[in-house]
Amino acid sequence: MSKPTVGDFIVERLHDWGVRRIYGYPGDGINGVFGALNRAHGKIEFIQARHEEMAAFMASAHAKFTGELGVCIATSGPGAAHLITGLYDARMDHMPVLAIAGQQARAALGGHYQQELDLSAMFKDVAGDFVQLASVPAQVRHIVDRAIRIA
Repeated sequence: MSKPTVGDFIVERLHDWGVRRIYGYPGDGINGVFGALNRAHGKIEFIQARHEEMAAFMASAHAKFTGELGVCIATSGPGAAHLITGLYDARMDHMPVLAIAGQQARAALGGHYQQELDLSAMFKDVAGDFVQLASVPAQVRHIVDRAIRIA
């Protein structure tokens, strides 16, 4: 049996908070979470949207129609940027939505690496109550818990 990864922890923690569905579009910046979703054997259902923007709208609609936390996921760069419109929809209707976005490796940040965006600055307006980048595994539990409480 392999050692649990940060992705495994995220999936387990989301499940502990009652998340049973995630909307998104796969990409290399979030492959670790997708691997963890596969290893979780259906604890959390992944609904693949045709586009990241639709994934955020689906998470917003999930929150609106169920009263539960909506969760969307996208990779770094353009994938994360495409979440914005759906996240504004949730914000304007005061719906709880958690957006998980990938990012380039820490060593590449600031180097104008392919598809690198300043995600904290980009999400600041739409998710200004809590936007955080996990740099080390020890941060993840606090970040996930705080993000869900604030949402």
